[in-house]
Amino acid sequence: FAALRAEGALVIDARDPQEFAAGHVRGSLNVPIDGRFAETAGSVASPDRTLLVIAPQDREEEVITRLARIGFDRVAGYLREPDHAFLEMIADLSRASRLTVPQLREVLEQDEPPVVLDVRNAGEREKGTIDGSLHIPLAELPRRLDEVPTDRPVVAFCAGGYRSSVAASLLRSAGHP
Repeated sequence: FAALRAEGALVIDARDPQEFAAGHVRGSLNVPIDGRFAETAGSVASPDRTLLVIAPQDREEEVITRLARIGFDRVAGYLREPDHAFLEMIADLSRASRLTVPQLREVLEQDEPPVVLDVRNAGEREKGTIDGSLHIPLAELPRRLDEVPTDRPVVAFCAGGYRSSVAASLLRSAGHP
């Protein structure tokens, strides 16, 4: 796993956004299996990349099968028990933060607020937006990464936390601070 990752394999972490935020392999993409997994993976990753998978316990084969169904057939391996493997990979792990609405409201009132990245689809914005937010639907984000400012923190948001976790992991994986 470590050797393939060092050679450039992309890690797809299919665990829940909360688990991913608590600890994940640096540079991995969080595409939770519970949701529109295949569609989302296909929109943020490339089928020509070698992939490594981190999945919820006993769902590794399901993740690999669902990836194969959309043409992602270069899965080179997976971590059978991520929690145990993570103990040996401490230097390669990272954490992500997640904000509640009151916490976001508080940071937006600061002198230098973060960039708020709305990754919802256009139709969802009709129900309301956060003033001053940058709108890039998740499916467009991989090709529009250069539009996201790098001079201050970014808070990604969506309707329920699934797409925002994918977006944040994509930004980090692409080297966004």
